Amino acid sequence: MRGNIVFRVYGVHEGRAADSFFGAFQTRGEAEAEIVKLGARQMHDQNWAARYHNKGFVIREHTVATDFEIPSRPKPRDKYIVHTSAKPNAPGILDSTLVEVNVRNGTSDAKGTCSYERNYGMFQTFEPFRQGKRDLALISREYTKTAVLDLTSGKVIAEESELTPGGGFCPVGFYVPDWWDVNDGAVIPGSEYWDDDNEWPTGDFGFVWGCYWGDDTSWKVQYLDLRRVQEGVIAREERFGYVRLATARYSSPCLNVAAVDSEPSAPPDFIEVSREAGEIRVRFAVELDFELESGRMSGEQIKEIVTGNRAK
Repeated sequence: MRGNIVFRVYGVHEGRAADSFFGAFQTRGEAEAEIVKLGARQMHDQNWAARYHNKGFVIREHTVATDFEIPSRPKPRDKYIVHTSAKPNAPGILDSTLVEVNVRNGTSDAKGTCSYERNYGMFQTFEPFRQGKRDLALISREYTKTAVLDLTSGKVIAEESELTPGGGFCPVGFYVPDWWDVNDGAVIPGSEYWDDDNEWPTGDFGFVWGCYWGDDTSWKVQYLDLRRVQEGVIAREERFGYVRLATARYSSPCLNVAAVDSEPSAPPDFIEVSREAGEIRVRFAVELDFELESGRMSGEQIKEIVTGNRAK
């Protein structure tokens, strides 16, 4: 955070124009421990430090010049857990799902938080995320609508309406990239390597996968603009065209009631986001069919990729 002091480690070599940077650390003790490790490094049966940094290592204090704070752990996806139960409806109507949201506390029990009802099966329709200090979650109470739940108040603060462009899309899963999904914490504010890319993502966008009613042979993916959800506005865009997402192996850790104190979870392996020099990119794992004899891609899928629409 701005004004804090970090401790940078540099290697010094006689005659070299610039010293070599070896990282920034929160405490002087951490920086000193790093110097011990560097000093013991061997290369080709020689002491690496003596050869390349013959004047040793130094610690230099540096004042942090950003307001950004590394988000806490566990990630929201590892912090919250949901328990579901079926709620029978009238004959001929599918059961609804009662959803209870809890906070994991490292034991088999959990502290109750809030609850809601969904008028369909659960699938993967719970994705907690954070915006600043506020914990929110993408949910779907109505099977053709995406909504945002405030995990402190238990209130829905944003939800798609019947007038939402492209309405009728049925969510089956959500993903909001967390800072810890993209960063490993090795580079901290105050490092020479720190820049705006390291302060991302911040919970202002996400993804929903699902299908339009009657087109459930595969899951498609759409973009969610979450920048204004705290004002009650959620926006969904079909900006990627007709993409058949390969989601088969993923199960949200929030639905794993058996996990009590597990390792940090991995994000969905079929959506990967990255940012470099301010440019944000997303990579999807998708389903593609090929004719075995010719090796050609399915004609229908070629048409879908080119036109962005389902092949008729």
